[in-house]
Amino acid sequence: METTICKEIDLPYYKNSLDECCGFLDNLQFSAVKTKYNAKGNWDAVSIRGYSDDILNILKPGVLKSNVKKEPLRWTELYEVASLLPIKEILLQIPAEFERVRVMRLKAGTSIKKHTDKVDKEIKNGNIIRLHIPLRTNNNVHFYLWEGKEEHHFNLETGKYYYTDVSKPHAVHNKADFDRLHLVVDCYNNDKLRNLLKQTEEFKNDISSPIGF
Repeated sequence: METTICKEIDLPYYKNSLDECCGFLDNLQFSAVKTKYNAKGNWDAVSIRGYSDDILNILKPGVLKSNVKKEPLRWTELYEVASLLPIKEILLQIPAEFERVRVMRLKAGTSIKKHTDKVDKEIKNGNIIRLHIPLRTNNNVHFYLWEGKEEHHFNLETGKYYYTDVSKPHAVHNKADFDRLHLVVDCYNNDKLRNLLKQTEEFKNDISSPIGF
């Protein structure tokens, strides 16, 4: 079965090693995503680009009861870290201007409960497109999206670019014995990005049994 809610984007697959990048990230302090579907704090992030210089300030003004001030977007110090050069190289391939850019971690053996990202009005109305680029993952990390009552299951691959319709209900289960790391890029929608999404083949989902979210 094919679906438009998860697409692999036709951008150059990042084939260089991400080991040093992920090793550096493993030694950073992350900030928990404070939501009811992450009550145990197993899902967290650091900021590469956002509304503050602080890498732990991962929120957006007006979203999730954030007290972040509406200040100009800026790159944090992580953007210039030599060990994180792959992140800069990955971003350079995306034909869009960026809003927030974060590295998001899901700890080994944990889950993100079923939810939507409709709290962000710019995602809901299509002004912002959210892309996921896995930096470290494997087939034991399961990404689920729902269209109505229909459940779709995906295994995303390291170094590839994916569009996911996060206004739809989705959930993640990390059955791996290591922390999953994704580069999550919020892009301001434009004609180049829209055309790229139209040209991209729909991603065929890997059907499996439900995991009980």
